[in-house]
Amino acid sequence: MSEAKKRRSTGRVTLNDVAQLAGVGAMTVSRALRTPELVSDKMRERIDAAVDELGYIPNRAAGALASATSQTIVVIVPSLTERGCGDMIAGLQQTLLDEGYQIMLGDAQHLKLQEESLLTSFLQHNPAAVVLFGGDPGETIRTRLQAARLPVVEVGAMARQPIDMNVGVSNFDAGYQLTRHLIERGYRNIGFLCARQEQWMLQQRMQGWQKALLDNYLSPDAIINTSELPSFSTGAAMLGEFLLRWPELDALVCVNDELAAGVLFECQRRHLSVPGKLAIAGFDDLDVARACYPALTSVRIPYRQMGLEAAELILRQLAGDPVMGTALTLDFQLQKRQSS
Repeated sequence: MSEAKKRRSTGRVTLNDVAQLAGVGAMTVSRALRTPELVSDKMRERIDAAVDELGYIPNRAAGALASATSQTIVVIVPSLTERGCGDMIAGLQQTLLDEGYQIMLGDAQHLKLQEESLLTSFLQHNPAAVVLFGGDPGETIRTRLQAARLPVVEVGAMARQPIDMNVGVSNFDAGYQLTRHLIERGYRNIGFLCARQEQWMLQQRMQGWQKALLDNYLSPDAIINTSELPSFSTGAAMLGEFLLRWPELDALVCVNDELAAGVLFECQRRHLSVPGKLAIAGFDDLDVARACYPALTSVRIPYRQMGLEAAELILRQLAGDPVMGTALTLDFQLQKRQSS
């Protein structure tokens, strides 16, 4: 049996094992792994060969204890099942993983207390930075992050009072432009369906809808906010309540495409013509918006680009660039389709 296999069989391979095989000191190995540019090419090749032969995996936790930080980026989202959250995470990973960072992911399940609990737990791991999705995290989270003195990026909405950095779109403008499109198409009784309204990003969309109606002397009374999760089934269930309370309704703006698709499916079940009887529009421009019939009018939000921009800001701040307080407003796109 080879010497390398003997080492593996007695437990986890250590930094000292790598140093012994490479014929160098443990500090040299540590330096080569953390800052390879400070080690000669010949020395780095010897150490890399030893690492490969032994199957050594660096202990990130030990490194974090030594440096009071880690290569971990905390990311907390309202729901891992939402496409926008997934696209944003993919953008983060595309940049951060190449730079040696790992993502510690938390699903708050649309609950503020869950978000606070996740953050409290994750901060104990000495993360290098924190990314929050949706905007307006609340005073408890704000206080904890300010005390932690970490790079923080709020993603998705333009925050009212950013903790640090902010990347998003103007959801207010998106709601306004979508509603104005419906008004220009001749609709006058335009409702709004929201789920989990406590999320700031969704509140902005609703406020844009209200402002567009008021600017055109139309009533913003036809609104339902449900505590249910935004889903196909929630959208389908809410249509009946809208039609019962506002039978004159001729258009419905839904806070995301899942709700909008659910409303569309229920219209088809009831044999209600779309857009003849009811126009429908949503947000996020999910695949379902393009695939269903009639295709849904929606607002395309650049979630993946948000993740890319957030990752870049984190790396720049960790490198010492003066980007603290940066706010980036990205463009959205109104996708006009057959449902309106």
